[in-house]
Amino acid sequence: MEKEEYYRIKELPKKVFVFILIIFFLLAIGCIGFMVLKQISFNEALALTLQSLAFMFTDEKGLTKALQVFLAIFGVIMIGWILQSILTMFFEGHFSEYLKTREFLSNIRKMRNHHIIAGGGRVGEEIARSLKLNKKQYIIIEKDVEKVKKLKEKGFIAIKGDVTDSDFSDLIEAGIKNAKYIILAMPETEKNLLMTMTAKELNPGIIVHARADNPAFVSKLKKAGANIVIVPELAAAEKFLKELN
Repeated sequence: MEKEEYYRIKELPKKVFVFILIIFFLLAIGCIGFMVLKQISFNEALALTLQSLAFMFTDEKGLTKALQVFLAIFGVIMIGWILQSILTMFFEGHFSEYLKTREFLSNIRKMRNHHIIAGGGRVGEEIARSLKLNKKQYIIIEKDVEKVKKLKEKGFIAIKGDVTDSDFSDLIEAGIKNAKYIILAMPETEKNLLMTMTAKELNPGIIVHARADNPAFVSKLKKAGANIVIVPELAAAEKFLKELN
């Protein structure tokens, strides 16, 4: 899924709301206008508004005629644009994608005691693979749309998001308040340090596994609240030493 297409799907509810708002706006202008100009009831004004939108003109004069013409022309333009937009979204599969996304996010919200993996790079993917093999619940948060697409193609549960956003909306969407573990697999230790404190703030009981690119950061991450800190280079060296022994 291209980045632009992803955002089009995510913005679908807003577009539908705008469509409804435009239709309501046209009906409101017509009803209020005809009620004031012709001194008629709401039902009569509504019927006259719908007739005007359908180009079914009555024998009117002055401002009433101008309102009919305005509704007819503006209504055709707006309703035509709405129908075209809806058909485009339908044929491009945005509605079905949106429904799938809603179901996907609904399933995520039902997760309890799961693992959140921040970062969908090689380290994050390997961790997810291990959790998947052991039938553990997990979710990957990755800000790169293409990486998310590839992770999903491989069968991993992943969402597009940035855990470092100031409003923490992506972490909350991933169910951090109900999660048992968060694995900070991002290559930037500074981000992992910040996210350790954030995770503990959002869920004091969460167990934090953090990645450090330098042994000097291990103590800082543990002071920030990380339960386990792993330095990939040292971990690899230890594995080699075990093999040699």
